[in-house]
Amino acid sequence: MKRAALALLLFGFGMLVPSAAPAAVMLEVPATPGTEAIPIYVARPDGNGPFPTVLLLHGCGGFDGRLAVAADLLAQHGMVGVALDSLGPHGFNGACGPDDNGEPGESSAARAVLTWLRTQPYVAANRLALLGFSMGADAALDLIEGHATPPGLRAAVAYYPACERRDGLADVPVAIFDGSADQITPAAPCAAMVKAGTAAGKTLTITTYPNATHGFDVPGPDRILFGQPMHFDPDATRDAAFQTFRFLVRYLGP
Repeated sequence: MKRAALALLLFGFGMLVPSAAPAAVMLEVPATPGTEAIPIYVARPDGNGPFPTVLLLHGCGGFDGRLAVAADLLAQHGMVGVALDSLGPHGFNGACGPDDNGEPGESSAARAVLTWLRTQPYVAANRLALLGFSMGADAALDLIEGHATPPGLRAAVAYYPACERRDGLADVPVAIFDGSADQITPAAPCAAMVKAGTAAGKTLTITTYPNATHGFDVPGPDRILFGQPMHFDPDATRDAAFQTFRFLVRYLGP
């Protein structure tokens, strides 16, 4: 029962709406020479910390209440949850058009936010993780490849990323969750990436849910994105949520 309840809470946003975290606030990470000021939602556990911290990265639809709920729930379980808005500073509500590419901007914003978080007294500077969805998952993978991984980053979780042209040589452990029916970011390239990375001695895992589509964890009616169907799968959502939480606890521990 405890496992099922936690899974429902963590990412089944449409199933339960939790109470606010003990300390939750909207802030702005100050502008840097390479980035504008970045709005973030920060949810903190009770106490002074420092606490392990998870940075949530949104998909092409931009920051929304689901990420704030996830941040609150992480805080209720002893982690700082931080959700950024990489599109807001540019005046965009989304980046889902055929010619849009918000991934580089989200990668840059995430790097700036991680750097700022390491200076905060309530953050355990060497116990950071990324949790990205779709475009945010792509941004997360960008940050942990090529030996330029931000300091303090211990792990990354990627929900239905695009894995084409990736070699799996990640600098931190990675957990991927996707669906066999995803026609937007198909599962096969991610499986190949995980196989290559594992063969090279990296720590990568992948869970591919049968018949699950892109956005399988987003509650609501069936919908179309980029001409492809998206369907909410509560069973896959529960399992992915539990595995995500277990992965974060494992790699963000002392």
